[in-house]
Amino acid sequence: MKKIGLLFSILALVLSSTQAIAAENVSVSIGVDNQNDNVYESEIKKVNWVGINNGLPYMYGLQKCESFNDLDCLNSNPVGIVATTILPLCNAENKSNCLLLLRIGIAGGDKVEASYLGSADGNTFPSDAANGISAGSTSSIFLVKDKDGVQRYFALTAQIQQLKSRKLPVGYRDVQVPYFSVDIKEINLNSLGQCLFLFKDKCVTHKTTGTFSAEVKLRLSNDPPKWLAGRMADPTIKFTKLAQGKEVVISGASVAVPLIEGSVPTSLFAKYPRGITSQIVNTAAQNGTNVEIDSGLAIMYATDVFTALKEKSTKVVNFWNINGSSPFTAFCAEDLQVDCLQGGSGPCVEQSKDFVGLLATNALIFNRNPPRLIGDEIQFLLASPHLLPNSQATVGNFNLEASSSMLRCIYGLPDLPLFAEISVVNDAGIEKIATKSFLEKKGVSYISVNNFSFSVPKIKIKLYQSKKRVTINCVKGKVKKSVSGVKPTCPKGYKKVA
Repeated sequence: MKKIGLLFSILALVLSSTQAIAAENVSVSIGVDNQNDNVYESEIKKVNWVGINNGLPYMYGLQKCESFNDLDCLNSNPVGIVATTILPLCNAENKSNCLLLLRIGIAGGDKVEASYLGSADGNTFPSDAANGISAGSTSSIFLVKDKDGVQRYFALTAQIQQLKSRKLPVGYRDVQVPYFSVDIKEINLNSLGQCLFLFKDKCVTHKTTGTFSAEVKLRLSNDPPKWLAGRMADPTIKFTKLAQGKEVVISGASVAVPLIEGSVPTSLFAKYPRGITSQIVNTAAQNGTNVEIDSGLAIMYATDVFTALKEKSTKVVNFWNINGSSPFTAFCAEDLQVDCLQGGSGPCVEQSKDFVGLLATNALIFNRNPPRLIGDEIQFLLASPHLLPNSQATVGNFNLEASSSMLRCIYGLPDLPLFAEISVVNDAGIEKIATKSFLEKKGVSYISVNNFSFSVPKIKIKLYQSKKRVTINCVKGKVKKSVSGVKPTCPKGYKKVA
């Protein structure tokens, strides 16, 4: 009996030691998408509190509502009611907040109009004219054939949030639209694996390899956010004003984004007391579950997590997405009876009458907010593992298309042509090699930075008022030539003439 007791004691000691060792490390994934980016069906829910996460609205609430007239939701005194709304295809019933067209280009071919196959299985809701709410659908499924006749399938998810927030002393505000996004994924139908959603009762998964370009046209009843950001290459956006709202065309190419996950020391999190709590980390470590470091906190943890995981990504996934936030007014919290202006992108953006720009990159982690001055320069923080799964270096791209008037507002510069100095530096402040370009054309500044390496680079842009260009006339015999520049000179053999 004593031997059995001793064996149990030894076993308990071994299990206790094993648990203690296991708790020293925790599984993490970092830079996971914003909570709104993996939504494929519509729903209406009560909002308990609101906030901002990496420039995008965060609306917390678990209770679902049948409609905006649901007494169970209204009587529980919420901060507001929000409809996460996946836009349907435009038709006789849905004439605004709807999809008009999707065109897809596969490598080696031009963009062609995709055929609509239907909508994903999932929750929807009808329009509600009395409350000013448009209909909510599910992700739309499209088909194109590549140059070899192979069928390729895509899921288009265009989303808005329709919010009715409480106002003092009673009642609700008119509908506000604080969030807008478009996401396109190439998909596998009737697949095995982790389902994004079901389509005709069959599992749909993300086909993570293979690049494509896309152009989506949609109709919005409200103006979209004035600043957008996302993961794509060569982005463009065009607007056509309608009697109410705008027709919007967004185009660009998908980008391959390196993802990273693995086991890191729990002690890593102790360095950041304002970040993820030790209780969450320790519970995950002991239970063997995963800690997801979302986009709002990811830049803070990036260097330490990448170092712990040897700067090597675990897989590469193809993305095409863009999103943005508009300012909205709501109670800060249910127990704080005061209105807060939430979201938005700062006065130089929101005071503009028109769209001011977009940011696009292939970085796993990036600050999606519009430009702001730090010292005398604009800075953008990006982060991705230095290495791909095959141990080759990850190559970065970054595109900024911004209204020149917005940039002048940030800098306080007069309405004159701009000149930019662009650099990419690592976290030690050492400049990295990159291909850089700046062009100002018709009131828009185009900044492109490509072919740089990760892990946590900082893109620094310093704007100046461009010096006045002068044109001189030069002659060589009977040949005349005009030369323009800040300090123009005649070519060899030519003489300057009045």
